[in-house]
Amino acid sequence: MSNSSSRVLISLIYILIIAAGAYLAEFLPEPQLFIKLLIIDILLTIIVFSQSAILRNASVYDLYWSVIPFAFLFYWINELDIVTFNYRMMIAISLLSVWSWRLSINWFRGWKGLTHEDWRYRDLRNKTGLFYPIVNFLGIHLFPTLLVFFAALPLKSIFISENPFSYVDAIGASVMGLGILVESIGDKQLHQFRNSDKKTQIINFGIWRYTRHPNYLGEILFWWGLYILAIDAGVDPYFIFGPILISLLFIFISIPMMEKRLLNKHSEYKEYKRTTSMLLPLKFLFK
Repeated sequence: MSNSSSRVLISLIYILIIAAGAYLAEFLPEPQLFIKLLIIDILLTIIVFSQSAILRNASVYDLYWSVIPFAFLFYWINELDIVTFNYRMMIAISLLSVWSWRLSINWFRGWKGLTHEDWRYRDLRNKTGLFYPIVNFLGIHLFPTLLVFFAALPLKSIFISENPFSYVDAIGASVMGLGILVESIGDKQLHQFRNSDKKTQIINFGIWRYTRHPNYLGEILFWWGLYILAIDAGVDPYFIFGPILISLLFIFISIPMMEKRLLNKHSEYKEYKRTTSMLLPLKFLFK
């Protein structure tokens, strides 16, 4: 299937997902709003999984990470019958929308179509064999869905609170904005690197001189910022597990997998790893 045909197909799949989500939100009973949202999120993940299984490409799920949090905004606004928006709400809506659309567009720009599947998914398929469908659903689809669901739960507190805007909100908004900025700069420089007449296989200029994984750093900052933005809105204490779990995923699973692959493929990565911090630019600050 050509790249353009793949883009049309993936767009249709996600239009179907959003439409299914809107239908479920309208007709499912409402025991508790966040339980209802969790049920919808899981059902939509099952739809995505079915499509990725049919197309034999787990990368069909990748766009879900950035699209669904944007849909959460409409869920809370509709379910809570919000007609007026305070500063905290408007900041959350604006920053999450920018994050969602930027990340989704960047994914589309770098996606090579259904003929290409993320190397991590291919490795899992080769390693797990007959058990891959179970690993695919639980590890590649459901686990990230649950992480993003819990990381986005502070939206509930933000949308129900009438507490005045505070300096803590300003800090949260700044951290969210910084996360988006770090990701944007990292993605732009990586795109320039891939399209340049490069003499090395390792990007080591711009923001990549200070952090080996600006994309993951930006994601961590964004989700922690959303939680901070909800603190003075009266966020439930257990909502902190969302950004904690996101951070643990990147630090102990995603980054080690990527770095092991880069060390095996590129001999110069060992020196880059020695001189450049994994996330926070501590080696640059304290050298």
